[in-house]
Amino acid sequence: MSDFEQPVNVNLPPWVDAELRLLGGLNERLFKLLAAIQKTGSINQAAKEIGMTYKGGWEMIERANNLAPKVLVSTAVGGSQGGGTRLTPAGLSFLELFTRIQQEHRQFLEQLNQRLTSSQDVVFLLKRLIMKASARNQLFGKVVSVFAGTVNVTLEIVLKGGETLVATITKESAEALGIQKGLAVVGLIKAPQIMLVTDFGGYRLSARNQLAGTITRIQLGAVNAEVIIALKGGDSIAATVTNESIESLALAVGNPATAVFKAGAVVIGVAAE
Repeated sequence: MSDFEQPVNVNLPPWVDAELRLLGGLNERLFKLLAAIQKTGSINQAAKEIGMTYKGGWEMIERANNLAPKVLVSTAVGGSQGGGTRLTPAGLSFLELFTRIQQEHRQFLEQLNQRLTSSQDVVFLLKRLIMKASARNQLFGKVVSVFAGTVNVTLEIVLKGGETLVATITKESAEALGIQKGLAVVGLIKAPQIMLVTDFGGYRLSARNQLAGTITRIQLGAVNAEVIIALKGGDSIAATVTNESIESLALAVGNPATAVFKAGAVVIGVAAE
């Protein structure tokens, strides 16, 4: 097991899901309608049962009948429930065939999901991809040290490239998140909270986080610009600076720069159980 792996949660939702759809736009909804017609004997009642309008149910059946080499649904107009409606032998055969194919389709999806969840790295990546947060920067790593003070707890997190990210959170937050050495976490940092330094001029800064890298992209806006810095280990970090700062610091793609931010600017997240 690698440093960044966590135990797989067997209760994870399916990562791969897909509707079975045949050529000509024949999808699961048609076969749900056919099954409901077989059950109720009425297009009107069948459409209501699967959440369709009466008109929509009729149009779907008419299209299916036109596409099929044999009529699938036989209708007799009349009566408050739309007359007598039944599946023809061809319709019953078609529904039974689709049901069998659908079962095989579900088994295939289950096998795919089992293969995905058997990989620790894939599961952790998928968890990262579905996470939503407003913070522009999301850096994943492993807690390597925990320093508890009277009020706050300081964490040192090693990123995948070996860089160290320092975060300070309250003791209550650390306890609620179950922070401990070896835990895989994500550090969230908003882009405006990051300062860029190109020349320290012999000075040392009090900010605990100083991540050096190379500028890979600059996106200019009306007032501010977003600067992307690639770290040596492969992570990237975005900073929001003014357009004037771009000129005064002579920021350009390919130039070195250091992202500087305080430990208190890092919000810590952990994977839900």
